[in-house]
Amino acid sequence: MSYLGISCGFHDAAISLLNDSGDILFASHSERFSKKKNDPDLCPGLLTELVNIPNSKAHTVCYYERPWNKQLRQLYSGQGIDWDKLTTRQILKKQMGFWWPTYKNCKIKTYNHHLSHAAGGFQTSPFDDATVVVIDAIGEFDTCTIWSASYNKEGKAQYKLLWRQIYPHSIGLFYSAMTKRAGLKPLEEEYILMGMAAYGITHYEMLADFLSSSEEIRFKYNCHLGVDNYEPEITNENIAASAQFIMNVLLWEVLRRAEDFYNSNNLVYTGGCALNCVSNEKTGTYFENTWVMPNPGDAGSSLGAAALAYGKKINFEGPYLG
Repeated sequence: MSYLGISCGFHDAAISLLNDSGDILFASHSERFSKKKNDPDLCPGLLTELVNIPNSKAHTVCYYERPWNKQLRQLYSGQGIDWDKLTTRQILKKQMGFWWPTYKNCKIKTYNHHLSHAAGGFQTSPFDDATVVVIDAIGEFDTCTIWSASYNKEGKAQYKLLWRQIYPHSIGLFYSAMTKRAGLKPLEEEYILMGMAAYGITHYEMLADFLSSSEEIRFKYNCHLGVDNYEPEITNENIAASAQFIMNVLLWEVLRRAEDFYNSNNLVYTGGCALNCVSNEKTGTYFENTWVMPNPGDAGSSLGAAALAYGKKINFEGPYLG
């Protein structure tokens, strides 16, 4: 029997299948089958591939975030409530459609968004203990978390939340807002902003314009609302360079805090911001060893949710899983 991890409904939907020996039987993005970039929904091609895998029958379906908590955050942020997305069963029934009867009688487990990120990172890593840093745009209310992670005598993964920053103070939302300010598509073309930074000149005053405290990762403005009108005379290349500078500074602050919190030489860095490889090179300043799982964004959290239900170290042999 197996654990089926699911991430869907916002962007970059994915599924992962683990057996009870910790082997990854299947893991893939929906976009690989639908050909829609960052497809938020579980597409028929992906689900058909899943059910055709030998031993794909799952006894536990694992969802990567807590829908009710996400809806509370949406209400708080003024986005309103999606009444058809209050429970995991509501979401899975809609997302799985024709295939839902195959899984509706399974045990369903739902996990904290950032904890799913943390598990996807730590339980695929080569480490027996680590400090885990999760940075993304928003996961329920969390935007940045630091965890201690280790295995107990029975080999079960243990996590302890050490620090968190919550919405609207968000490194990921800032970077996405700057992506849009530079004329790019947020939640998709941040990698272009990162590359564009090499062609620009840093406006160091941007740090004071946006941050009330870089140490605490506290912003003066809710970047979720956008920054489209920020300093229109600054070129897109200079916006990119300045945004990347701030990204680097804030990551350094988080890593410094993480180093102080937990006595481990190992860092697991995950969440969507861990895709910024320019910033990632700075992790060696604070930790001897760093692991960034091949898919640290929300799609990778499908594997993280399954890992939490499984509980132990995953037999991770490489990223070519689909």
